[in-house]
Amino acid sequence: MPKVKLILFFSVTFFVSCGTYKPKYLNEEDKNIHINPYESEVEKRFYLIGDAGLGASQNGALRVFEQFVEGKDTQDDYLIYLGDNIYPSGLPAKGEKGREDAVTQLRAQTDVSRFFDGKVLFIPGNHDWYTDGVKGLKRQEKYVEDALGDDDAFQPENGCPIEDFEITDNVALLTIDTQWYLTRWDKHPTINDECDIKTREAFFLELEDKLKDYSEKSIVIAMHHPAFTYGLHGGYFNFQKHIFASSNRIPLPFLASLVTLVRSQGGVSPQDRYNNRYNQLMKRIITMTRDRERVTVVSGHEHVLQYIENKGIKQVVSGSGSKHSPVALGEGSQFAYGGEGFAILEILKDGSTIVHYYNSKDGKPERMFSKEVHEPFREFNIDTLPNTFPKTVKASVYPKTETDRSDSYEWFWGDHYRDLYGTEVEVPVATLDTLMGGMKIIRQGGGHQTRSLRLNDAEGRTYNLRALKKSAVQFLQTTAFKDTYVEEDFRETVTEDVIMDFYTSSHPYGAYAIPKLSDAVGVFHTNPLLYYIPKQKALGKYNADYGDELYMLEERPDDTFLDVPSFGTPDAIESTSNVLEDIRDDEEYRIDEESYIKARLFDMLIGDWDRHQDQWRWARYDDKEKNTKTYKPIPRDRDQVFSNYDGALLGILNVMMPPSKQFQEYDKALNDVKWINLAGIKLDRTLIQNSGRETWLKQAEYIKNNLSDEAIDAAFKDLPKEVQGESSEAIKEKLRGRRDNMIDIANRYYDFLSKLVIVTATDKDDQIEVTTEGVTTTITVSRIIDGIAEKPFKTRVVKHVETKEVWVYALDDDDEIIVNGNGKNTPKIRIIGGQNNDIYTVNGGKRVKLYDHKTKPNTMNSKGRAAVRFVDNYKFNNYRYDKFNNDASITLPSVGFNPDDGILVGISHTLTRSGFTGEKYQSSHAFSGGYFFATQGFKINYKGEFSNLLNHWKLLGGAQWTSENYTQNFFGLGNETVNRDDELGLDYNRVRTGSQSLKFGIVKNGVYGSRMELTADFESIDVQETEGRFINEYLSRQNLEEDRKNFASVNGHYSYSGYDNSVNPTRGMFFNLKGGVKSNVQDFERTFAYLHYSLEFYNALTRGRKLVLNTKVQGKVNFGDQFEFYQAATLGTNSGLRGFRQERFSGESTLAFKTDLRYHLAKFKTGLLPLKLGIFAGGDVGRVWLDGENSERWHNDYGGGFWLGAVDSLSGEFRLFNSVEGLRFSFTFGVAF
Repeated sequence: MPKVKLILFFSVTFFVSCGTYKPKYLNEEDKNIHINPYESEVEKRFYLIGDAGLGASQNGALRVFEQFVEGKDTQDDYLIYLGDNIYPSGLPAKGEKGREDAVTQLRAQTDVSRFFDGKVLFIPGNHDWYTDGVKGLKRQEKYVEDALGDDDAFQPENGCPIEDFEITDNVALLTIDTQWYLTRWDKHPTINDECDIKTREAFFLELEDKLKDYSEKSIVIAMHHPAFTYGLHGGYFNFQKHIFASSNRIPLPFLASLVTLVRSQGGVSPQDRYNNRYNQLMKRIITMTRDRERVTVVSGHEHVLQYIENKGIKQVVSGSGSKHSPVALGEGSQFAYGGEGFAILEILKDGSTIVHYYNSKDGKPERMFSKEVHEPFREFNIDTLPNTFPKTVKASVYPKTETDRSDSYEWFWGDHYRDLYGTEVEVPVATLDTLMGGMKIIRQGGGHQTRSLRLNDAEGRTYNLRALKKSAVQFLQTTAFKDTYVEEDFRETVTEDVIMDFYTSSHPYGAYAIPKLSDAVGVFHTNPLLYYIPKQKALGKYNADYGDELYMLEERPDDTFLDVPSFGTPDAIESTSNVLEDIRDDEEYRIDEESYIKARLFDMLIGDWDRHQDQWRWARYDDKEKNTKTYKPIPRDRDQVFSNYDGALLGILNVMMPPSKQFQEYDKALNDVKWINLAGIKLDRTLIQNSGRETWLKQAEYIKNNLSDEAIDAAFKDLPKEVQGESSEAIKEKLRGRRDNMIDIANRYYDFLSKLVIVTATDKDDQIEVTTEGVTTTITVSRIIDGIAEKPFKTRVVKHVETKEVWVYALDDDDEIIVNGNGKNTPKIRIIGGQNNDIYTVNGGKRVKLYDHKTKPNTMNSKGRAAVRFVDNYKFNNYRYDKFNNDASITLPSVGFNPDDGILVGISHTLTRSGFTGEKYQSSHAFSGGYFFATQGFKINYKGEFSNLLNHWKLLGGAQWTSENYTQNFFGLGNETVNRDDELGLDYNRVRTGSQSLKFGIVKNGVYGSRMELTADFESIDVQETEGRFINEYLSRQNLEEDRKNFASVNGHYSYSGYDNSVNPTRGMFFNLKGGVKSNVQDFERTFAYLHYSLEFYNALTRGRKLVLNTKVQGKVNFGDQFEFYQAATLGTNSGLRGFRQERFSGESTLAFKTDLRYHLAKFKTGLLPLKLGIFAGGDVGRVWLDGENSERWHNDYGGGFWLGAVDSLSGEFRLFNSVEGLRFSFTFGVAF
């Protein structure tokens, strides 16, 4: 066995010792590539230097860069410092230790401007955050801006995450502070104070928007942390790291290798590429950018030079401005160098992009590598396209052949509006060069389902041109698989066909009835037009993806449409995000709540469930006399009205996944007001802060009285005449019925909405007064000007019978919070102070809880009966309009097989409840059960977590119950016990064990992949004596009677996981450590302690990451011998020896090793899902120890199998292993979300 361990150890050591300092090339000839193969003029040049924080060195890359640019014309060029501008810890304040050295390092970089005449930009890195977080960044920002005389020289500003620059008509630059995403926000109470973006998800939305805005340009994304890297942060070390564990140069070969393995595979530092949070960030960025044509990512962080093309990403790493480190060629690498240097990115006027890398040779710059990053623009050949077209054509959304379905198909999948999608309608033909006086394409649109182009007319007004035929793979990519790129994988699969068919649930022409319906009830609206757009010369390159189908042309409401009556002829038109900023910024901005409530009730009237924030624009009306600016809503994108989600499948999904209830069958009654408003309720709670039930009923009554039958008939005449038959008549009948039910709908939705009331102040000095009297609580918000509270600009009366919880956000600046009174059945009232010095005066305050920052000044005049929770918890103290989510649940099946249990079938149901904490859930309840056919036993589990019992600690509860037929195996204690199943059968060693257990404790999930539990457990176990089985013989020999026994224990459990992909890892680590003390409560002398541990690594051995080494060590130790046989340390199928039966060996301690080689065979499409398939082969070796037993035997097995996975959610593994006890087959298959 020692020989086996040594072979295993050194094999792992060899495979991870693959980083060196020498230059490496995928193709040696790339060293001499012509610098500009297309001889095109440079439009914009970016010089890239990262990690220059030790730039005062006389031999660094800065000196070489100065020599390179000296005498060159750099006036139109950019120099970007890619972060870690000051080592080791950013810029201390004046007078603090390290300030002088830090200034020296920074000055070495700003002084380069003596030789460089262009624009200089600094972006922050992780080291720049290490002194005082955002405050330290602002110090560095001010120093850089003062030194360069440029207020925009440090980006993004104020510790914010992202900033964008339109460099030229063809080039855009995005700067991202990736450390903003990685850092622990709770340690920085002032983070995001001066930022519009206040959540990580909002950052992703902003990045997505910017990528859309600049989709026609070459985009450079400058961010400190790279998406791909193969240096130290990517897990590639040189061999010395296996000899020296630290910089003190004391050789510790075995310990050093273990440290290196943990660092290289585990991602234990948030600065390492496969740390959980780092990986989360990059997976989203990669998914969003990989299908963009001209995006280049430039980064530092790694002290090397690299060029990588992987997963559609073009990654430039230039992080050796003042340091160097080992590097390897990894997946997609084309060049790598572990020495100091810099890079140049050139974007040429023909659209191509070239990157060059330089190092120092004999103190002078030397070009090491040049590479074409992007090819020149490719134009679509329009020569063969016609110049003339008919005035009208007949066309359908889908070919008729795609809408013909059998009766059984329609019963299961639903009838929808499938026939209408295959019905040809006669529509006008439009050519873009003549439409609306001539329209110009600005860029492609970016909806989650729609394929669209953004157009400008001759007057500069913007329109959306949307294809009526939507994109299924685009929907999957942007909604279901945000972290995994799947568009290509799902093309031409049954899944794509199913979703395309699912889209027929929406009426293809329903939006054209909305203008007249809206006019009848006084709701603003857009004015969609229906055209057939042929492929044509005016489409240019977009002919490749657009044309020869039906399109909707619709205004994109903005300030160029202020004269349009259906928009209300306002003073301005704004987006929802701007409105949210305005009402937070100043009390002069108001929401016309009556108009918004009417618009939301109108949504429910027409069955429009897709009402997220981007589905609205806002007409602003300025009243100079009252000094107010009032917003009224302009709904848009009405492509989901009158949806008809029928069919048996949806009924099944409603049980398994309740959020699917938002997809309802349009009818006279609106059955579920909660789920149809899933997309809209967050905005409702944010914008409706003054109005009670009376306003909702008033607007419902207005709609009921003003939407006449004649108006309905007139509206549906605007649909194409070919679809105005039976289908339209049915919808009109249902619409009339729903109109008559509007009072009931309003009442039911208000009942749900008012369970939680949210009131916000402004980012100025405000007075918030909360007064409880009897059965109501009144909340008023007033501005404080010159120390005096003015007349309230918000007033909300909360009825205790209607509301369970109230959240009051004072937001920023110095606020005064006054709480008076106690009432009957008062809802829970949470008051959140926000930034700056807030003054609290509480008289009474029963069921009131106050939240504010612990490390920032606040004034507590009196706290009354209020609970005070002043903690530096970002999610508590910061307002997010989308903080509250609906409760959700999901039910998932699983199946498996092994000889001991036979076929096992399982099911799990997880219910999550949202709440104030801002976590994914306030509470989680997970129920699971399994039935084992071989033994006819079953097991039921419950696990519950309840957020923020003690800041980041959650309350944990659990329970398990097994039937009396539930079995485990027992072969006796010792390392050389006998297995007689060949002659006596499998039942002989099965022990029927009924048990019940309870667990209570606390748990903390770390943001970087760790989890800690502290629990107290109680369990009751009853072993069933069964004639003719080993257990009876064993108990008889030991003179034991196996009655029910009860145990209590205290336990501590720590685990850490970090993988590049949790379903199919190619690099990663899992560590698990659990210890505790367990006592028999009927006989406390039978008390023992235990320790369970495991450490597992995944390490890709080949550059393409197809061959992966998976190693694991695991063991258990019981301290003392006062344990029952079923509490022994065991080895078997699921505990270290896959070629043996479960619990095959039992003793006081165990140790087992596993080594597998896994090979990814292929990624291929099936008719339903894209699959990944791989094979593996390996073996295990292990043994148990027992006092008094003299055994030197190590048990081993070998075998293999194959695994499969689908879209990082479905996974299965099939295993066949052999040992001295014969072959053993098993498999598992399940779904993970």
